[in-house]
Amino acid sequence: MDACNPNGSGLTLSQLATALAEGHLSSEAIVSGCLDRIRRDDPTLNAFVALADDALSLARESDARRRSGLARGSLDGIPLAVKDLFDVAGLPTRGGSNARPPTPAPASSCPVKRLQDAGMIVLGKTATVELGCGGWGTQSASPIPRNPWNVGEHCVPGGSSSGSAVAVAAGLAPIALGSDTGGSVRIPAGFCGIVGFKPSPGLVPLDGVIPYSPTHDVVGLLGQTVEDVRTVFTALLQGGGTAGGMSQGSVTPLRIGDLEDVELDTVTPEIQALYRAALVRLAHAGHRVGRFHSPERLETYSALAGHLALYEAYAIHGAAIEATPELFGPVVRNRILSGRAMPPHEAMIAERRQHQRRFDAAMCGFDLIALPTCPDGAIPVSAVDEDHVPTVFTRFANYLDLPALSIPIGFTARGMPVGLQFAARRHDDTMLLSFAAEAERTIDSPVPRQRATLCRVAA
Repeated sequence: MDACNPNGSGLTLSQLATALAEGHLSSEAIVSGCLDRIRRDDPTLNAFVALADDALSLARESDARRRSGLARGSLDGIPLAVKDLFDVAGLPTRGGSNARPPTPAPASSCPVKRLQDAGMIVLGKTATVELGCGGWGTQSASPIPRNPWNVGEHCVPGGSSSGSAVAVAAGLAPIALGSDTGGSVRIPAGFCGIVGFKPSPGLVPLDGVIPYSPTHDVVGLLGQTVEDVRTVFTALLQGGGTAGGMSQGSVTPLRIGDLEDVELDTVTPEIQALYRAALVRLAHAGHRVGRFHSPERLETYSALAGHLALYEAYAIHGAAIEATPELFGPVVRNRILSGRAMPPHEAMIAERRQHQRRFDAAMCGFDLIALPTCPDGAIPVSAVDEDHVPTVFTRFANYLDLPALSIPIGFTARGMPVGLQFAARRHDDTMLLSFAAEAERTIDSPVPRQRATLCRVAA
């Protein structure tokens, strides 16, 4: 893929917004370029499950507003990919499942509507793991999206926001909406070498989004840079919640917690080396890095989060699965049906509150903690074990209501991207985004430079 051409290929969202504001590019050219790349590459990548038929006409309307001095803001005319758990007016919401009808949604979900009101243009719906239930990105009624970093072997994209991550990583869209219940934005971001952000819960309404576990579900974003994600997150907050923490200016030295060695026993040596090297760079930049002692192993929080999520998923989807089991994939069907055997909901919620209080106390000496996004890079689809999902370092943030974000920091020996995750205290979203933008510059990962020159995927 070309690093840059007249339709904006290879440019970040921020660069596209500047080009639009300065008149160097039109929205029609940008959207047309995205659609051309989708038509060229997506028959192999499988990132999209449906395309909007009004994207080009909406781009022309955006250009007309801009010429008249009536642009709705910096995002007016920027294209957007949307995970197929979100309603988009005029497109069906299948949720990666054969059980949902192909009926077009009458209205857009709240998150999509807020971005449409800001002038963003939906290109189409992206593939998702069925009902958002899975971390590898391999269980869906639609073809499994292909990780664009390996053209020779079908490697996992990560889930459940699989298509959204592939679309951004492969340059089919500059930004994408996803959702995150236990890592569903951060895991695919880590595997695909992009930025994935899970905000604190409750900041962006989930009206019009297929639920999985309401206690854990949040809207998430996948983009090329932290700045791109921060810009769109600000638009999502318009008229809604506010994120706390410091301003978007320079970041003062922060207290960063790193993991104890015992927490890394499932992490490959090369991921551990990249993780420690990134922390050294942050320390050299003036941040204080110290050992974080979690009240419980992260895998304990992961297991507890999984139990609570399955209970809630069964409460929402169990009746439909029991009535028409043949319409659901066997892995997702059996996973959700196991929610029948979970402890009482009230007891799990009370236990969760206790763990949150204890973890909050442990975080008092830190502004945020740093940890690998996944124990390894993306593996071949053929090597996936669905009984062992890659969520050990991600679910804890949903369970404890923490904002978390993944940035790329390097490559495995197989040439697959590696993610570094930061988690901040509840509602410190603004601080987290400001710090992550600086960390992105400090670590200076080779992944973005390599992503700009990803080879064209032959259809």
